[in-house]
Parts: sequence; C-alpha cells; structure tokens
Amino acid sequence: MADTWTIVAAASGVLGNVTAIVVSLASIRRADAALVQARDIAAQNLAAQDNFDGAAACIAWRDQIIALHDRGLTTDQIRRIMLLEPGGEGYEPGMGRIDDILRDIPRIPPSP
Repeated sequence: MADTWTIVAAASGVLGNVTAIVVSLASIRRADAALVQARDIAAQNLAAQDNFDGAAACIAWRDQIIALHDRGLTTDQIRRIMLLEPGGEGYEPGMGRIDDILRDIPRIPPSP
C-alpha cells in the first residue's frame, strides 16, 4: 500500500509541475501578445505625432510665405529668403510650392 501512495504522490507532483509549466507558457504567450500590441500602439502614436508635426511645419511655412508676400516681396525674393533657413532647400517640395501657395492670394499690406 505504501508503494501505491508513493506513486500517487509522485504522479500528483508531476501533474502539478506540468500544470505550472502549461500555465507559465500561457502567461508568456499573453505577455508576448501584450508587448506586440504595446509596440504597435507606440508605432501608431509616433506616426500620428510625426503627421501632426509635419502639418504644423507646413502651416508655419505657409504663414511665413504669406507674411512675406503681404510685405510686397515677389515669389523669387521669398524663395531666396526661405532658402537661407537651415535645410531650406528641401522645404519647398515638401511643404508646398511658393507659386502655388500664393496663386490666388491677394496682397494685403501690413498695418502701420
């Protein structure tokens, strides 16, 4: 009878360990899925922030161009000024062509 109880105790211990291993593996899979989801959300947030920053930069670019236009500068003069900014040579293709921005905008002189 002692051998039977020893076998039952050993089997119970083995089943307990197997159960613990299965639960651990399931927890690891859930944690891995949560990390993947968190990484995807972080990537989406970063992309959204980049889009927001890009839109803000475009608005600032256009505001500067319109302000210089209102001061009476031509598109070529504005372009020369904007090219003086650090990285300015790459702004016009990405932010909007100066000629296109000013095409239908009337010149408003600055207030005294």
